[in-house]
Amino acid sequence: MTDTPMADDDMGVTLDVENAQRLGELLALLAGAADQDAPAITLDTLDGYLTALRVGPSDAAPIQAMDALFGEDWPAALEENDQTDAFMDALHVRWNEIGDSVDPEPLLEAPEQMHLVPLISEFDEETKAELLAQGALTAELLDRLPEPGAMWAQGFLQAVDDAESDWRLPDGDASEDLKLMLEAIEAVTLEEGSTPRAEYIEGAYEEADGIDQNALIDDMLFTVQDLRLFWMQQRALKDAMADLAANDSKH
Repeated sequence: MTDTPMADDDMGVTLDVENAQRLGELLALLAGAADQDAPAITLDTLDGYLTALRVGPSDAAPIQAMDALFGEDWPAALEENDQTDAFMDALHVRWNEIGDSVDPEPLLEAPEQMHLVPLISEFDEETKAELLAQGALTAELLDRLPEPGAMWAQGFLQAVDDAESDWRLPDGDASEDLKLMLEAIEAVTLEEGSTPRAEYIEGAYEEADGIDQNALIDDMLFTVQDLRLFWMQQRALKDAMADLAANDSKH
């Protein structure tokens, strides 16, 4: 499995590759113990979910992602293997990495720079065989693995759906902007060659030729960075309105 960074150290973004690999190995324990009928949860899915929590409208903790993706009893499989502390350490390292990558000050200072380094996997034949042997994915799922980036985007969007009320805005310009940003993330999940994907690209790009999966991933990641600043602005507006209402009530 290749965890594909979308930025490098020259841009001030660092990725602890060993920690990411360790997190993936421990996550495989959870996947192996999960119900066979349950949706497959990969490192990509978890990373996308964690990132949505980091950039979203509400304060959050990484444990929310685990409860949502695996259910509240998820620590049992780790406890059986005496790996709970190791997993939590790896999870928090990754959580802090994501937080650093969407720190608002660098985003504001260099909006055209890619700061976010996602864990996006590319599955070659050797990796597929390894995942099958680990029980992390079934043969049926391996035969229909999505395009790179799709599972990351799905994890992100699941976090949005799980906190739908927090991500909802009154009708208006901000609501429309949010809708367009979420569509840019959803576009990465659209099947190559499908009508929805073709329609999205035709509507979103002045020049549709040459817009491939990598281009959609790049735009998704820039959009995620924009979402971090978007929700900061919305929070500031909400606080300002609350202060104004409080001052009016005193008079």
